[in-house]
Amino acid sequence: MFKSNKISLIIRGIVFAALGIVCFCFPLSTMEIFAKVAGIVIILTGLVFFCLQYKASLRSLETLGLSASVLLTALGILIIIHPEIIAILLGTFILFEGIDFCLSTIKYYRAGAKGWWLILVLGLVAVGFGTWSIFVPEITAATLSILFGIAFLGIGGACFTALTGLNLVEDYFEAARKALLDKEEYVETEVVK
Repeated sequence: MFKSNKISLIIRGIVFAALGIVCFCFPLSTMEIFAKVAGIVIILTGLVFFCLQYKASLRSLETLGLSASVLLTALGILIIIHPEIIAILLGTFILFEGIDFCLSTIKYYRAGAKGWWLILVLGLVAVGFGTWSIFVPEITAATLSILFGIAFLGIGGACFTALTGLNLVEDYFEAARKALLDKEEYVETEVVK
């Protein structure tokens, strides 16, 4: 009854579990591949953006969009050449978010918010992790790969759990179908009498 859904869940479960194992066994290689794929996607995005902005800039003489698309393409090329930069970029983003949280606690403290100290602590953790990511990108890349591995294994496990649930649903439908058939036979025998 749910044959195609079962096959899909089995294939997805195996693929995601395999990806999770690969992420655990080869963390740095996995992040290099991920960075190269991300670099290619960024380059393609930059090129498409450039083509769209080129037509618009010819009409309006505005070059900001063209500059942004060129920078995006250059960033993609840089990520492909130096995959460790993806960890540095992520670390920079986390660092600035952490600084923003730390500065925001001043407003929360002045407003009398009770959880201001928790925001400060989390902001300091983000600043620490961001700084660590910038200065030790290899370890950050391996850590990210392991986190991806955990996520992929979780998705694979969820697929196999869904397969079990689908089997239960199929058993329920089969039991309901048999009960309806039995009821129809009972009604037919009552009518014959």
